[in-house]
Amino acid sequence: MALRIAATVFVLGVLAVWLVAPIGNACPDVGRLPSGSRSSSSPSLSPPLTRRCTYTTPEGTQAHARYVPWLDWIVLALLAAVVSTLARFVRAPAPREQSAAAPRERPVAAPRAARESLRRDDTRGRDQAERERARQERAERARRRD
Repeated sequence: MALRIAATVFVLGVLAVWLVAPIGNACPDVGRLPSGSRSSSSPSLSPPLTRRCTYTTPEGTQAHARYVPWLDWIVLALLAAVVSTLARFVRAPAPREQSAAAPRERPVAAPRAARESLRRDDTRGRDQAERERARQERAERARRRD
């Protein structure tokens, strides 16, 4: 259950970072451009889960770059782990029929005399069946000889 929650948090977070806005700086390379440059970010489908940054300089020059939000995904993975851990501790324990500390009742065994009589009866039945089978085999062999 906790893994499902963690996976849901991570997947929804990745989709939010991709489609809505990244957690950190959407376009990290804007600092390399001349002062007064602007940047905008949008989701990109090639490759999926990346963002396309459009940089515009004061002269009007535009440049495009792809940005993979690795740090955002790491933050989301850590967030998912925290949520999973919290879900594990917050979840109500399942009710048990018996606690581990409670002694278990042992089944009552039949008295020794009854057990021995059962064994003897079983042996008698088996012995009689074996004798009958042996008698039939002897009769069959005798018929074949004649």
